[in-house]
Amino acid sequence: MPYNACKAINGYDKQIPLKVNNSRLFIDLNNIQNQYCTGENGNGECFPYGAIISYFFIKMLKYMNGDDLKYKKFAEYIILWLFYKLNQQTENEISNISDFQKKYIKDNENHIDKINGEGSYISYNDIINKKQYLMSIDIKEMTKLYAPLKSLCKLYTECNEKKENYTSCSQDAKDFAKHFEGLNQDYNITGNNLFREILFNLSTDYDDFKNECAKNCSSCNDLPTLPKIKTPPSKLITVLLIFAAIPISLGIAYKYSLFGFDKRFQRHDIRNRLKKIKRKMCINI
Repeated sequence: MPYNACKAINGYDKQIPLKVNNSRLFIDLNNIQNQYCTGENGNGECFPYGAIISYFFIKMLKYMNGDDLKYKKFAEYIILWLFYKLNQQTENEISNISDFQKKYIKDNENHIDKINGEGSYISYNDIINKKQYLMSIDIKEMTKLYAPLKSLCKLYTECNEKKENYTSCSQDAKDFAKHFEGLNQDYNITGNNLFREILFNLSTDYDDFKNECAKNCSSCNDLPTLPKIKTPPSKLITVLLIFAAIPISLGIAYKYSLFGFDKRFQRHDIRNRLKKIKRKMCINI
């Protein structure tokens, strides 16, 4: 996982201010919209929430547009960030990307092009339309994967920037492993092909961190090893039933093959006996 990918996620994440209301976390729309108005201090035309969020999303994709983006997992990491941000604004009652498209993107082409530059609306739709499998994915469920992603990004950025001064490396690695293990125990995650793939990519990128980045930091020692991703019970039972059925099927086939062989042998024996009887009758005549 490249340092630039995490730097983009961390950097743009900090640019979206949050506020607490009744012990719940919300995006501070008044603050952020004041930054994206045609006039100063929130005057003039202010862009809607959807246009602002899509602005950061498209900006990240453009920032990583190169070797990184050809790898499917990096685009999915950015989409995971988008899901996380959408989930923070709970008052919008958006449950999936399809809802987000209809509510904030569909009729906001002018706003999106103004804030991102001409052609951004088409660019955004092209990216999303190529990932139709994401349209109905539950935002709250997928957001569970953001915690280990953020934790992993912290490992990459801190190690690259602080190097020998990254004294909390081992503890941060343990925190990531804890997030990972929690998701590995969640069959809603391991039983979903997309979530399982993202979990696998996080595991691979963590192993890369141990093998490469950690070498530059003496405090990054004794790092935990991640467990294998678990197979959901239903799939495991299906596999076991298949393997159990194989010897039974072979046994039945063997039995019937022997039965068929016995029947053929009996018919052959009867024909030989009839031939002998006929020969004796011919001799006696």
